[in-house]
Amino acid sequence: MPVLLVLYEKNIDFTPYVVDLCNGEQYSSWFLNLNPKGDVPVLQDGAFIIPNSTHIINYVESKFRGANHPVLKPEQSSSQYDQVMVYENAVGRVPVGALSLGSFVHDDLKLVPKAPFIGPVRQSCLKNNDKVLDLLRRSVDELESNKSALKQKLDIQIRRKDLVSCRDDFQRVLDAVRHVLLYVEQELSKKAPRNEWLTGDEVTLADISFGLLLHRLYQLGFENYYWSFGKLPQVEGYFLRFKQRQSYHKLQPSNFEILKEMWAKTPGNYKLGAGAGFLGMAMFAAFAHK
Repeated sequence: MPVLLVLYEKNIDFTPYVVDLCNGEQYSSWFLNLNPKGDVPVLQDGAFIIPNSTHIINYVESKFRGANHPVLKPEQSSSQYDQVMVYENAVGRVPVGALSLGSFVHDDLKLVPKAPFIGPVRQSCLKNNDKVLDLLRRSVDELESNKSALKQKLDIQIRRKDLVSCRDDFQRVLDAVRHVLLYVEQELSKKAPRNEWLTGDEVTLADISFGLLLHRLYQLGFENYYWSFGKLPQVEGYFLRFKQRQSYHKLQPSNFEILKEMWAKTPGNYKLGAGAGFLGMAMFAAFAHK
C-alpha cells in the first residue's frame, strides 16, 4: 500500500495487478519466477523488475522528478531527511501483520472494525492465514532452488502466529504501537506554528508511512483504543487531514468492491442466509453513489 500511495502522490500512470494474498497467490510458480522471495509488491517497468517497497520507492523517486512529480524524499544532506528517517524507522518497527492478525483473535479489545474486516470475514482471514502457511510449507518442499528466502518467510509467519496467540505477548505489540503514536503526538505538539505534516508543509515518505499506519489501525477498529475522545488530539487531527488527500481517496475501494471482497471471504455456511442482506447493501450502495 505505501507504493500505491507514492505512485498516486507523484502522479505516475501505472497498471495495477492485484495478487490474491489470502489464497497464497504470491507463492504460486508464476509469481515466484517474478520474485523468488514471494514478497509483494513488485514493480515492472519495461524490462526492469523491482521487488520490495523500499527499492520501488527509491526507483520512482529517482526516475520521476519535476513539476508534475513532487519529491517525497528530501536530499540526504538536509535536516529534513534526518527527520523523515526517524519517523520511517519508528513506523517501520511496528509489526503491522501481527497487529492485524491479533485483532481478529482477541475479542476482549472491543474494537469497532470497518469493512471488509467485519463479521465472518474475520474468522475467514484467520483460516486463510493457516491455509497460506500450509501453501508456504509446500512451496518450500517443492522448490528445487532459492529455498532460503521462502524458509525465512515461513519462520516469520510461524513466529507471528505464535506471538498473537498469547494475549500477554500481543499486548506488547499494542504497547509498541502506542509508543509510536505517543512519540508523534509529542512531536506534533512541539511545533509552533503547527505544520500540516510531520516535517513541514509538504507531504514526505514519513507522512505516507505514518498515515497508512493510522489507516490500518482505523480499519481494524483501534481508533477508540488509541486516539479518539481526546486521547491523542494531535494524532487524531493529523489523520483527519490525511484522509482528505486525493491520493487517499484513490486508495479506497468502492462500496461495490468492498462488498465483493467481503462476499468472497465469507464462509459458505454464512452465505445462504446472508444473500438477501448483501443484495440490499449492494443496492443501497448503488443508490448512494447516485
